[in-house]
Amino acid sequence: MTDDLAKIEQLAGALLRRVGSGERRKILRLMARTLQRSQSARIARQQDPDGQPYAARKAQPTGRLRRKGTIKRKAMFRKLRNASNLQAGSTDIEAWVGFSGRAAQIARVHQEGLEDAPSKGRTPVRYAKRILLGDTEAERQALLDILFQNVAADAP
Repeated sequence: MTDDLAKIEQLAGALLRRVGSGERRKILRLMARTLQRSQSARIARQQDPDGQPYAARKAQPTGRLRRKGTIKRKAMFRKLRNASNLQAGSTDIEAWVGFSGRAAQIARVHQEGLEDAPSKGRTPVRYAKRILLGDTEAERQALLDILFQNVAADAP
C-alpha cells in the first residue's frame, strides 16, 4: 500500500509543508479516518482492492460430531474491521491505518497468504491470499480531495 501511495505522499508533502503543524495534524487525522472507514467498508463487502471477491472459505467436513452452526457461513473478518482492531492514527508528519495486537497477526497471515495454526496445538494451515489493506483509485482521489479542500481553505 505504501508503494501505491508514493505519488500522493510526494504531492501531499509539498502541500502540507505550507501549513502549520496543528493544521497539518488535523488534515492527516481526517485523511487517516477517511481511509480507515473506506478500508472497513471494503472488508465488509468482502472485496480485494481491485474489486474481486475474497477467496471462499475451505469446505469443512461434516460428520456426526460437527455442529452445523452459522458462524462459518457469515462474512469473514467481521471483528477485524472494528475500530478497536483496524486503527487509524496521525501525527504532524504522518498518517497511518493498520491492525493492532493479535488482529495484526491474523491480518498478516491472510494479507500475504501465509501458513498458521487455526488454534493452539493444531496443524498449520495455508490460508488463501485475501488483501485486507490496499488502496483503490477512489480512495486515492478522496485523499487528494481532502488535501486540496483543506489546503485551499488555509491559503492566504
